[in-house]
Amino acid sequence: MHNKKTRHALPLAIMMASGLIPLTASAEGVLEEVVVTAQKRSESLQDAPVAITAYSAESLESLGIDNMEDLTTTAPSLQSYAFPTSTNTVSLFIRGLGNLDSQTLTTDNPVGIYVDDVYIARANGAQIDLLDLERVEVLRGPQGTLYGRNSSAGAVKFISKKPADEAGVTVKASVGEFDYARLGITADLPISDSLRTKLSVMASSEDGWVENRGPNTTGGKPDNDFYAKDQSAIRLAVSWDISDNLTADYSYDYTDVDSTAQYYQSVALGNKRRDDTYNILTGGDYRYVLPEGNMEQQGHNLTVTAQLADNLTLKSISSYRDSTDDVASNWSDVIFFATHTRFATESFSQEFQLVGNAERLSYVAGLYYFSEDGSKSDTQYSNIDFGGLPLSTDVLLDPLASQSYFGFPQGTLLGTTYIETELQSVAAYGQVTYDMTDRLSLTLGLRYTEDDREAQRSGDNLTFFPGANDGTYDHIDWTAIADFAFTDSVNGYVKAATGFRSGGSSERAPNFAQTFAEEEVISYELGVKSELLNNSLRLNAALFRTETDNAINTIGGTGVMAAFQETFNFGEVKISGFELDALWALGTDTTLGLNYVYLDGELSDVVVPDESLLQIPGSDITDQSYLSQTPRHAFSLTFDHSFAIAEHTLDAHLDYSYRDEVYSSALGFKVNDLGQLNGRISLRDLSIGKSTMDIGLWGKNLTDEEETIYVLAGGGNQFNKPLSYGVDVNIRF
Repeated sequence: MHNKKTRHALPLAIMMASGLIPLTASAEGVLEEVVVTAQKRSESLQDAPVAITAYSAESLESLGIDNMEDLTTTAPSLQSYAFPTSTNTVSLFIRGLGNLDSQTLTTDNPVGIYVDDVYIARANGAQIDLLDLERVEVLRGPQGTLYGRNSSAGAVKFISKKPADEAGVTVKASVGEFDYARLGITADLPISDSLRTKLSVMASSEDGWVENRGPNTTGGKPDNDFYAKDQSAIRLAVSWDISDNLTADYSYDYTDVDSTAQYYQSVALGNKRRDDTYNILTGGDYRYVLPEGNMEQQGHNLTVTAQLADNLTLKSISSYRDSTDDVASNWSDVIFFATHTRFATESFSQEFQLVGNAERLSYVAGLYYFSEDGSKSDTQYSNIDFGGLPLSTDVLLDPLASQSYFGFPQGTLLGTTYIETELQSVAAYGQVTYDMTDRLSLTLGLRYTEDDREAQRSGDNLTFFPGANDGTYDHIDWTAIADFAFTDSVNGYVKAATGFRSGGSSERAPNFAQTFAEEEVISYELGVKSELLNNSLRLNAALFRTETDNAINTIGGTGVMAAFQETFNFGEVKISGFELDALWALGTDTTLGLNYVYLDGELSDVVVPDESLLQIPGSDITDQSYLSQTPRHAFSLTFDHSFAIAEHTLDAHLDYSYRDEVYSSALGFKVNDLGQLNGRISLRDLSIGKSTMDIGLWGKNLTDEEETIYVLAGGGNQFNKPLSYGVDVNIRF
């Protein structure tokens, strides 16, 4: 094996990311080791020849990360936005690659989401509060060899805490701005030395920060504030040491979320954020019909681990998950449109992993199966009365064109579209690392994946006609890595890897029989990982180039065809970039951190396919196409300092994140650059009898920046959340 310096085991209380922030230095002012499992085995971050950002539970708390959107503000290579119809669904992008329509059932996401090694196909629910996590790992670049399906851009892994050996209870209570309140209780309840349990429950609520008000009434229909959210969650985990060589870990989780949609204000109102609703048709404050949405999801996970020999482990991971989501959006004065969407998914996965090593050889092999059934109904409304009357003020009032409301006509019901989908995926994979010398290692990985999918469309929508499609998509992906230890403290690697995104169809295509093929990605990466100045300075950097062939792209219609979208394979995407992760322990009590990414992307040969009904077949629209959610520059900075106060510790934390301007979609719609400052002060280890307590004061967007973060089809602007603040109290019994 590599003759690298011996590293200390990393306590989870101070695990940090790829040179990431915030991290507490050891008593000697030396950075502690970071342990990751990105390659299906535990290893030091500095020894792993892959680009990773990782967060411990304590890091998530210091950074104020409660959900996926918060996570993306601190990991510059990871960008996201809440899908326009739901605050519970997130669209993710890593190194400039992602999926704009994360709510569709017929197109897969190139950023894989994994919870305890279980693949989560749909991004609804990714915005819920994170519950009882040990750590989060963000893997950058194609993960085609080792991870599930379609992780061609990267992956986000959530790893939950296992039940502890000793009994204990932790209570965390939080209150804050916008009547935010959260209560979480975690209880470790071991039954015996070999059987341990953990129960976690959480409930939270927050008022909407855009008040839905006006002199009008909504005729008895719901008129909730925008951005309101109430959620509850429970997780039960059981860990059983069946024998010395066999363990079983089971978990069940359930989440229920009631929430309302985002608020999009008319572009005619300029670039100033409103905290209440307004209607440009009436020229004043206006109360909209806004129903409350509901999302429920639950999952079972059983992992059985058998130690076949000292250096050989067999693992079985079985999972069942189901999810339902019911959301409504009202865009009555921005694009004169509204939707009410209901969708449900049910999935099962089974994976077998064989992990071992012998002499200079280490390896991972696996078999994988995944199936998913999905259903969706999408009801659409228009403010335009097609009988010739002017625009209605609120499209979600009873859509009867023959009636009027305060002198304004009411909207038109366009009808409902129904989508039914079935998907089955099988894969076999293997990855081998061979230590050629004490300093040089070579890694080769291979994976074969085959997806079979079917989709049907029906309904009475005036725009979308019934149809059906199916397809089989298979692909071979590979990984090749050369890893060299220049010194005990400096490692370098060269990596080439491929990934693919499965083919599918567009839910909103004029012809639902149209399908697109798989998208192929290849990435080249040159990286270095180093620990300098007696392990007080960590510098990790990567140069990369990603090329996407047969790129999946979406085009929209214009005029009377504006409601349609077509998804095809056309064009090439090339993204070059540089990433830097730096962490410096200035002493025993102070650390500085920097994470930075530079992205330079280009599109070429974006030629409309001959089958298109929305654009001129064969026309080159490269100049009218854009790479969305791809900032030229993005970075995060952190500062942490600890003060000794009597027998206690006062931790002070500041973090600042920034990203350049981006585009909301492939059609353009520029979004302003955004910088945000957050802070936290925590007093730790206060004694209360036999218990200990931590108290933390936090603030987000401390300078109250107000910037557009998403532009809806060129007609409406969504702004970032205003300054918020609060207090946390943690008690450990």
